[in-house]
Amino acid sequence: MWLEIGLVILGIVALVSTVNFVLRKLLKIEKEKKDFFAVDYANERHRKIDQWVRWGWMLVSTIVIFMVFAEELPIIFYLLLFIAWIATDAFVRAYFQWKHSEQPKQAILTLSEMTVWISAVTLVIYFDIFNFLTGV
Repeated sequence: MWLEIGLVILGIVALVSTVNFVLRKLLKIEKEKKDFFAVDYANERHRKIDQWVRWGWMLVSTIVIFMVFAEELPIIFYLLLFIAWIATDAFVRAYFQWKHSEQPKQAILTLSEMTVWISAVTLVIYFDIFNFLTGV
């Protein structure tokens, strides 16, 4: 099962990279030079809001994971929380890219990446790809 999950994630990353490449070419968006795990903030306010979002995600995520395992709730609760986090993080980043960065078109790439990730997680939930909902 872990191999399947890894392959799905690898496929999503490949799709995100392809969509970003195509949008960069179509919209003539310059590629930003940044480290792999680097987080680039538009300003100090963006950094603070992003940290609040991440800490909130960790807190709520820990509680939901505990509820999934201890209370035997369906894992779909965690997946829905993951979708909410992806959307919140992307909208915050896109807003600050659009309003406060030197390259406002980067917001388009951020929102397209969010759309691909949310679509992928939604399809995993809808088609129950890993049998999370049926428990088989």
